Amino acid sequence: MRRRRSVAGPAPGGRLPGSDPHGEQHEGRPPTGGSTTSRSEPRSLRYHDLAGARPLPAGRVLAIGAVALVLAALLNADGLSDLANRQPVGWKRNVANAAVGPFCVLGDVTRLKDARAVIRRAADKESQDCRDSRSGSDAFVAPPTTTAPPTGTTAPPVTPRTPTAEDPLRIWLGGDSMTIELAQAVEEAATGRADLDLTTDPRVSSGLTRPDYFDWPRHLADEVLPAEPDVVVVMFGANDSQGLEVEGTPYEPASPQWREEYRRRVGIVMDQLRGDGRLVVWVGQPRMRDDGFDARMQDLDEIFAGEAEDRPWVRFLDSRPVLSPDSGEYQATVDGVSLRQDDGIHLDLAGAALLAEAVLAAVAEGIIAAAGTEDSPPR
Repeated sequence: MRRRRSVAGPAPGGRLPGSDPHGEQHEGRPPTGGSTTSRSEPRSLRYHDLAGARPLPAGRVLAIGAVALVLAALLNADGLSDLANRQPVGWKRNVANAAVGPFCVLGDVTRLKDARAVIRRAADKESQDCRDSRSGSDAFVAPPTTTAPPTGTTAPPVTPRTPTAEDPLRIWLGGDSMTIELAQAVEEAATGRADLDLTTDPRVSSGLTRPDYFDWPRHLADEVLPAEPDVVVVMFGANDSQGLEVEGTPYEPASPQWREEYRRRVGIVMDQLRGDGRLVVWVGQPRMRDDGFDARMQDLDEIFAGEAEDRPWVRFLDSRPVLSPDSGEYQATVDGVSLRQDDGIHLDLAGAALLAEAVLAAVAEGIIAAAGTEDSPPR
């Protein structure tokens, strides 16, 4: 479609007298047959004369830039602290925390860093205060409001019952990134089950070695246990094969101090999850493709199983025979179906489905079958 635009005043020839084809008027001969009239000079663009301007001194430019960087660091002090704490335990992390520390203090005194927290809360994102970025054995403790019950045979057993649509079994499932596919598989298996009320809460890159990155005891106390789930299913360990601190001293996974501290943390979480007849299903790590990583995961499984033996409310689920059904070694496929992802660590859909079946079977054995009925098992 062609556009038409009307312009008032042009001569029949399409141009004003004395104008060029681009419509700009110029001085020229007066039109014939008429009187001459004065015309104003065409307006010309005026430019500022910069000949006398003086550039800012280099020192002032650097000072302005430095002030801007300091203000940015104060506003983002929590983010810088979080970035520093993501580093592996060791001297590099210590140096990063030392460099960020003054900005955390000044940002807290001036309240400038609170702006970031307000923005993240408005975007429904978590924001960790750099004042809470503790690490080490003193950081991994059950919250003060949680009383760790005694362990041993005197602990009350899990309350057996048969769930119904009117009184469904409340199941909470969470842990590290290994629970992402597992949660999806359990959700799919529970579809249409009115007698099961499932909540899933996978947390990528989390675990029990770095409470400065994600504090599981605090999260469980604040977000999980107040809902009073009947069953808690957890899976940790894939991110825990890294250094941790004990009273300010870093230790590597192969050391006895590391194992002792990690065992203590596992016990803290198991005791924290104990409730009035609550069943805790602690899922172990499967075989891993890398031999060294697999050996470290096997060490963790031994800790999980050992701590569960002393706590009758905890049922340890060994995932190795579930995901390595043929030979007991790392198994990527079964009957041509993929069980594991390409990284040799995480679960594929079929592998997650196998483990989900085992989880629900452990729930049935721990609660429903104990009630003396096999009707409607959670499979």
